[in-house]
Amino acid sequence: MDALSSLQGQHVAVEVAVFAPLPGSFTYLWPQSLGQPLCGIRVQIPFGKGTRFGLLLSITEVSDEKRETLKVVSDRLDLTPLLDQSRLAWLERVGRYYLAAPGELWSSALGWALQDDLRRFRCSEPTQLADHPLLANLFTTRAAVTLKTVLKRAAEQGLTSGVRYALLSAVASGSVEIVATEPFQPVEQAPSVGFAATTDQQKAIDSLISHLDAFKPYLLFGRTGSGKTEVYLKAAETVVAKGGQVLVLVPEIGLTPMWLSRLTNRFKHVSIWHSALSGGDRLAVRQHLDKADVLIGTRSALFLPLPRLKMIVVDEEHDASFKQQEGMTYSARDMAVLLAQELNIPIVLGSATPSLESWAQVEAGRYSRLDLPLRVASHDMPMQSRIIDMRGIDNPLSEPLLEAMRENLERGDQTILFLNRRGYAPALQCTACGDVPECPGCSIRLTLHRRAGQLRCHTCGFRRRVPKTCESCGEDAFMPLGEGTEKLEEYLQASIPDLRFSRFDRDVITSHSRLTETLAAFEGGELDCLIGTQMLVKGHDFPNVTLVGVVNADLGVSLPDFRAGERWWQQMTQVTGRAGRGHKAGRVIIQTRMPEADWLTRISEDDAIQTLGEELKLREMLSYPPYARWVRLVFSSSKLERATEIAMLFAGHCEKLEGVNVTGPMPCPLERMAGKYRIEVLLRDASRKLLPWKLQPLLSGMVPPRDVRIRVDVDPQDMM
Repeated sequence: MDALSSLQGQHVAVEVAVFAPLPGSFTYLWPQSLGQPLCGIRVQIPFGKGTRFGLLLSITEVSDEKRETLKVVSDRLDLTPLLDQSRLAWLERVGRYYLAAPGELWSSALGWALQDDLRRFRCSEPTQLADHPLLANLFTTRAAVTLKTVLKRAAEQGLTSGVRYALLSAVASGSVEIVATEPFQPVEQAPSVGFAATTDQQKAIDSLISHLDAFKPYLLFGRTGSGKTEVYLKAAETVVAKGGQVLVLVPEIGLTPMWLSRLTNRFKHVSIWHSALSGGDRLAVRQHLDKADVLIGTRSALFLPLPRLKMIVVDEEHDASFKQQEGMTYSARDMAVLLAQELNIPIVLGSATPSLESWAQVEAGRYSRLDLPLRVASHDMPMQSRIIDMRGIDNPLSEPLLEAMRENLERGDQTILFLNRRGYAPALQCTACGDVPECPGCSIRLTLHRRAGQLRCHTCGFRRRVPKTCESCGEDAFMPLGEGTEKLEEYLQASIPDLRFSRFDRDVITSHSRLTETLAAFEGGELDCLIGTQMLVKGHDFPNVTLVGVVNADLGVSLPDFRAGERWWQQMTQVTGRAGRGHKAGRVIIQTRMPEADWLTRISEDDAIQTLGEELKLREMLSYPPYARWVRLVFSSSKLERATEIAMLFAGHCEKLEGVNVTGPMPCPLERMAGKYRIEVLLRDASRKLLPWKLQPLLSGMVPPRDVRIRVDVDPQDMM
């Protein structure tokens, strides 16, 4: 406000970060009709041939000469900033680290507020609008109307500026009221259940609740089925009892039904946030944020400004889904740690297979490790594991696995089959000439989806009908190569006709209701078996599952990515951990065409600490993350030579950065995607003190041509 007072009598200008992937900010003239400008409010501005929204970053004065060249802010969306000073400081820190353009940063941070037009307003007495002439003819009855309707009526009357601000002012004066949307209730509140903590659980709970008033990061390292969720919940109960709120981040929407059933046993007000919610449900969550005891959601829930946030939980913290791949490429896990630090609150990262980044923080003494080494449901018999050599076997399921499934069915136990590949087959080949149809926009084969009669690209979404004859030789000689979940479903129907089963992949689970229904059917015993991809094996707890079959354990282990081995170990350990979580012992059957491979011996959770330690030593020796900081820049264009040219130009500038190793330009492993050629430059900083900050001046001083897009990925998780 002091800065604004010094500008009285001057022409006031504002810097606005436009919600678009554009470098820098833009200057606009501030009209007195919109009241006093405040940093952190959203505004509507003219941009190009239309209008855009943006965030007001700063306030300054402007000369008469420059004033003539500036466009004027059209409207004001907020009376006061949506975020407090702590969160603004946190996001500015995040923006600097991830080298995000201001528009990308703030559009990501405020994406939760996009449902403004669905807000409903009511004017019980239109004569009260005398002080708000812009609104005089916009409320024709006493019925509640949406902001979208108000704006439509205003446009019909030629009113294009200041309507939103006038409406907010009328709300502040009491002339108009906001009609709150009913809070979203995802499930019925169940009766509270008793909980007797194990010795290890109680130790972890005591540690958590003894440090609730300061920033302290924990890694809750517990094997699958060891009761990590109960530890989170008991700590959360203490936080809520003291008047605080808890944020729980999960990597996938698929985990929310399990979490909700447990949260609603303990807490009166539980909110949920993920991409599958309707706009109305999102608005309801936003309007009742202050009432929530616990908010559970995927990575974007991190941005919701819970007013009394006192603890953060990141479940399955190792999961790659916490890394945003579009727009600002942030890690929700790492951002959550920074937010906890800014708010001075504890954060708990939980996993049976921790990321090497978090494990390194524990080793360095920055995170406190809490161990849950035993399963809650212990058995006299250990987990049985068997490796099946699939070389020379054409069928997707071996006879030992089929026999084990039949035995399970007779006993009334349940089975999970894991195959991390959607569709019927990963490729379709002409046996006459050898041709394999590829995606026209990507360097990848098209996947056969036989039931839909389509070939689909799982990278860009391209799809086409399956051709009747080969387009290269004209022969009708197609043969599916390999197997996906759809083929597995077909084979299982023929092999075990009495088996009640369902597929659990993104082709079948197309809505949150379908997901909830399928999981409920399995938990209720209506299904004997689930065939699923990786979305099935993350954190689900099925006590009656005693058999897990890994159909093709070789997938993903040989990718050209230094994290491939780590991810494979995490995935295999998680999937095998779905068996034997109740009071019956479990067994695991793993099918592979590389039975002698050393990595097959690493699946045991008993050796997790040794596996993590060995991998960390290797990374340190090679100076790989987490012992170095990497920044990956991907230059994409419809013309290969243009992407290469700009990449070479930028790499040349980077060569001047002392202490930074530059690799490239070189084609990405997946060279072409969605019609764009992709060239990468990899920057490596062994000291972890130079990157990404030294890169900011180079990016700021370089405006890429319109036909080349630059994607900046700090701490890349996907090297493809």
